[in-house]
Amino acid sequence: MRQIDENLRRVYKDDQTQEVPDRFKHLLQKLKEQDVGGCDE
Repeated sequence: MRQIDENLRRVYKDDQTQEVPDRFKHLLQKLKEQDVGGCDE
């Protein structure tokens, strides 16, 4: 998960005026929640 997050930030880092799109933030949040839920098993 961290690698995906870092890669997305790297892509958008070149253009400081452009923030990571909300859809990517939501997707990352869902993936993190699934990862946390999977660790409880």
